[in-house]
Amino acid sequence: MKKTVSILLAIIIAAASLFSAGAFVSPDYPNIDFTNDFDDNLYVSGYTGTDSVLVIPETVYGKNVLRLGKKSLKGNEALESVIMHDNMTIIRERAMYQCPNLSYVFYSQKLEVIESYALAYNNENITSALLRNTAVRQLGDGAYMECNNLEYLSLPDTLEQIDGTVFNKTSIRKLVLPSKTTTIGARSFAYCDKLKEIYVPASVTVIGTDVFHGSNNVTVYTPEGSAMWEYCEGNGITCAALSEENLPSRLLGDTNGDSELTINDVTFIQRELAGYKTNFYADNCDFNGDCVFNINDATMLQLKLVGLI
Repeated sequence: MKKTVSILLAIIIAAASLFSAGAFVSPDYPNIDFTNDFDDNLYVSGYTGTDSVLVIPETVYGKNVLRLGKKSLKGNEALESVIMHDNMTIIRERAMYQCPNLSYVFYSQKLEVIESYALAYNNENITSALLRNTAVRQLGDGAYMECNNLEYLSLPDTLEQIDGTVFNKTSIRKLVLPSKTTTIGARSFAYCDKLKEIYVPASVTVIGTDVFHGSNNVTVYTPEGSAMWEYCEGNGITCAALSEENLPSRLLGDTNGDSELTINDVTFIQRELAGYKTNFYADNCDFNGDCVFNINDATMLQLKLVGLI
């Protein structure tokens, strides 16, 4: 009996020392480092595994894992996918910076902030950042900077702030900013050669310098007299007046922008996936909400149209 009690005490003391000593590893997740955060929850502070898929656990030792820590996965060459559980709230600075093989991130529905350079310089394999079903309100400086093949981007209705250079040197073609957006930082959409249309609501009142520098093919659609209208007029950027009520639909699945869900939207998805570059609204493409754009979105939309879901 005494021996059993001694063992239990040793385990408790060891666990306590792990929490107080900073980073620790759980036997259940031997390749993930966890650290206590300021609110006594945990964050992922490192990953030493060689698996291509990292699934972040929801709890460890009864504590909630709520954040992906600074530089926690930086430069990891093994990772291809990162799966966040739905209670995570923050991706910290440079968390997934320069992960050369990373191609897929499943974002938490409660995600609120993506900090500076969190996914920057993943310049080959990341083709989408489908944040529509998240609670993101701020994108930090350079969050997706030089993700050169980032083409399919959707933003949540909660988004308020886009900091500087967030989408610098990406391949997005068309984008509708949510109606709560107030801030666009310097060079947020600079050197986006493929960007042709961006729709900016009148709610945007804080605009940095050189927002569209080097993005020579873009037309900005915004209400006449808005801060963005004045910005474009003063900086020689092509703009077109568009009233708030005529801003494009953000109806999920409406990939052709006609404010309806029809078989034409399915066709647009199929054509995109086949490599035909259409006049496509990526904002609305992730119909099944799995943070990836693929044939499953077309299938789910078809099921919706025939009344099976």
